[in-house]
Amino acid sequence: MTRRARRIAWIIIGLLLLAGAATLCVLRWNAWFVNPPEPEVDSSDTLVFRFHTFGQDSVPGFELQQKGWVETDDNGSELCFMLLGDVHNALTHADWQKLGERFPDLDFYVQAGDFVERGYAYYFRQLYHQLSGTLFEQLPIMAVPGNHEYTKGVVRRLPPIWAENFPNPQNGPERYLGSSYYVDFPKLRLVMIDTNGLQKLSDFTILNAWTKQVIREANGRYTIAVMHHPVFSSCKGRQNVRVYSTFRVALMDADLVFSGHDHTYSRRGKYIGTNAAKKHYEIKDSGSFDKLISEGQFYQVLTLRGDSLTMRAYELETGQQFDEVVLTQPCR
Repeated sequence: MTRRARRIAWIIIGLLLLAGAATLCVLRWNAWFVNPPEPEVDSSDTLVFRFHTFGQDSVPGFELQQKGWVETDDNGSELCFMLLGDVHNALTHADWQKLGERFPDLDFYVQAGDFVERGYAYYFRQLYHQLSGTLFEQLPIMAVPGNHEYTKGVVRRLPPIWAENFPNPQNGPERYLGSSYYVDFPKLRLVMIDTNGLQKLSDFTILNAWTKQVIREANGRYTIAVMHHPVFSSCKGRQNVRVYSTFRVALMDADLVFSGHDHTYSRRGKYIGTNAAKKHYEIKDSGSFDKLISEGQFYQVLTLRGDSLTMRAYELETGQQFDEVVLTQPCR
């Protein structure tokens, strides 16, 4: 190839790359750069709402002691909480009301990322209206960010509004303060892992080492890990190699591992994927899962009574139970 031909080839390649970048920006402009328009949520109503988290000094129904957060209004079971996968603002006020009526004795709830459709103020205001007046308005929450809460772009970032809404404990790695953390109860350690910030090699190393350490140091407690991306994806073309490589070994000694992102309900041993949103993806034809459901909205209720930890999964619309896991002693 002559020098002129090579130059022309490089020019064509450059133009194609510029065209591709321009097309991508057009397609993703709103998600990357622009706050959405402010549709009316309820402009006549002034709503005051504040999430309660275990990073605060005072949490409704709990007192911080040396052995962890201890219930001050014990309802008869040692600990009972609800876990939700992706929500995407899809649950209505009536949905939240219904969940609270089904389980009025919940101590707190856990959210595995993508609580809001995007990390903009509008979607948080919409969420507040959906929760307002329900049991979940006053319950403490433990949340990790999902990919929808991160800003899109060449470098993904967690916007400040997320930390403002969820003032979580600051006991995670320095790069992940408030987004990766753990909370101790007398017989349970909940480990919350931000899987969306895995961008550099050092991120993998840091989160891998931290996860191993906090599970190893659980001191005889049950250990439950919650993350947005699954270690074992249940959907076609959605296996995240970075998450698999970082956490497959690090989570081996966890008792249960919950994730969202795939918009299915799946269980593979201790790895459980769940979805409360209305969006669904095509599942794999795989015999490696003990339970795999492609469509529907789900939630889990976990009860720790004595030395027994029970997880029951329910269909959101009907409240029908369709899965159960019972553990009688921690892995470690």
